Amino acid sequence: MTKKDQNFTLNTRGDRPTFFENSGTDAVMTALLETMSQLWATRNQVRMLEQLLIDKSLITREELETFDFNSAEKIKDYQSMQDFFRDAFRAMGASGQSVDSRQREVDGENGSNKKRD
Repeated sequence: MTKKDQNFTLNTRGDRPTFFENSGTDAVMTALLETMSQLWATRNQVRMLEQLLIDKSLITREELETFDFNSAEKIKDYQSMQDFFRDAFRAMGASGQSVDSRQREVDGENGSNKKRD
């Protein structure tokens, strides 16, 4: 690969390697890669637990695939998700936006994104 074709630079001097000219981009990429690693580990652990439950005949694959939380559990889970995102945004020093608020914004309910005829 020639320098012209290379879309990032690797600078290994110092404590942390850098890949992009902008340190902010490197920080976002580091956070993204860390999140992806954690998601992969969690997915792998869930898959192992599911298989262990099936292998021990504690549940069947069909039970696992058809299980759904009841309404009260769904509400509790939704509130936990809202709290999780609120804490994440607070940790970043930004004002938080609820998932509902963002969804309305994306769907155009705030009036600025309505379809034009």
